[in-house]
Amino acid sequence: MRFLITLGVAFLTSALAVAPAAAEFRAGFGTRVITPQGFETWTDVDGDAQYNPDVDTFEDANGNGLFDAAWMAGFQNGRATKDVHDDLMAVAAVFDDGDTRIGIVTADVVGLMANFVASVRTAVPPELELDYVLVHATHNHEGPDTQGLWGAADFESGVSEDYMARLKADMVGALEEASAALEPARLSMATIEGYDAALGTMDTRKPLILDPGVRVLMLKRADDSVIGTLVNYGMHVELAWDKNLSFTADLAGYLRRGLSTGLEYEGEIVRPGLGGTTMWLTGNVGGLMTVLPGEAVVDPWTQEEITASGHGKAQAFGYGVASAVLDTALKPGGFYEDPAPTLGVAARSVDVPLANYPLAAASLLGLLDRDFDIDLFPPRLTTQSEVALLKIGEARIATIPGELYPEIAVGGVENPPGADYEMDPVEVPPLRPAMGGRVNLMVNLANDAIGYIIPKSEWDNTAPWIYDYEEETYGEIVSVGPDGAAAVHGTLLPLLQSDGPVP
Repeated sequence: MRFLITLGVAFLTSALAVAPAAAEFRAGFGTRVITPQGFETWTDVDGDAQYNPDVDTFEDANGNGLFDAAWMAGFQNGRATKDVHDDLMAVAAVFDDGDTRIGIVTADVVGLMANFVASVRTAVPPELELDYVLVHATHNHEGPDTQGLWGAADFESGVSEDYMARLKADMVGALEEASAALEPARLSMATIEGYDAALGTMDTRKPLILDPGVRVLMLKRADDSVIGTLVNYGMHVELAWDKNLSFTADLAGYLRRGLSTGLEYEGEIVRPGLGGTTMWLTGNVGGLMTVLPGEAVVDPWTQEEITASGHGKAQAFGYGVASAVLDTALKPGGFYEDPAPTLGVAARSVDVPLANYPLAAASLLGLLDRDFDIDLFPPRLTTQSEVALLKIGEARIATIPGELYPEIAVGGVENPPGADYEMDPVEVPPLRPAMGGRVNLMVNLANDAIGYIIPKSEWDNTAPWIYDYEEETYGEIVSVGPDGAAAVHGTLLPLLQSDGPVP
């Protein structure tokens, strides 16, 4: 191992390293199934998607008299899974230019905090010689609790330590497989505009701002066969919604299968895929980027407008993104091919002010695996996180340790009446225009999960509520606090600006 960054290391390189020569560029992909096992099923007698021992019943498979549940993340407490609709996956990609080697591994879970990320990096065998590892969660709300927020009831963690140990091993295993699979690769890329409306993507909190476009990196062999594809888009992975009791990778799983093997309906492939392995990387989703129940997603094949939450809506969305990539791949000049890709990485630690005292208390109680520091003069709490900028040829990947409000990325931060602070925006200029790549990916839930990253001038947890809302908005409840966004923005922006544009 040349050097493996941890959250305690301020940087890997002071600037993005560039290989001095046009050495052979290689890429490899690996996967592991990470679906929880050994959980007991149950009957939701009252149909509220929450296990209630006074009402609901369970199948005591091991005869111990206890409900050995797998608690699902997102939405509400007490959502125990009943079965598996489709497998959850860990997907890894490794890139090598002869001088630098970068690994990316993602998992179909809701979020992975800094301590777990550090443990994954530490567990990577030195012989893989990875200079940097990006650890990402798809933010799947239909998988297991991996943060400690969604147990049987309030103030009860839903995390299984046995599962977390297995998850770590599987993520490392996917990186090992990707490293072993390294082969000569051609890199191509595209930014695909105009699909947001058909997908039904919306911002559910004012100001209504999207970070539009699907961003794609594709790795091919000399014969044009696809090794793997990275797809980046800003959308919550949650379309099966809150009454779903089956583990599923949701729209990310459909995107991967649709792009790799093809669009499948009733057991028949109606549109072939590209082959290879597909990775979903969640874009800017603060705010909250989703498709609400009752809102439509247009199926790309049947043209049906699907409004009901569930697996059908997740399929339509995932297949919609896959179709956007397939359409572009068939278009002459749709993808730009990088003639001589090289790699580089720059990372920085971020001291994030922690003003959400219930979250701090949850850490002290052992519900959250989150460290924080206490300063007495002046008194404040901080927690350490990380941002990074990765160079993959003429593409750039900016990592965000939570859920970034899109206005911080593309502009439009406001100070509406009712906000807790009367002030000019501080998270300016926007981040995305500062990125210098030909194609620029922004990956949320990367290397940490600090919650919503909200502009301070839009912060609102005291009445009167902004934009004449009748109640408190959701974001502040699961955010580190009003100064978190400035800390992330203020640390990441110089990295982006120092990189400069692609020549």
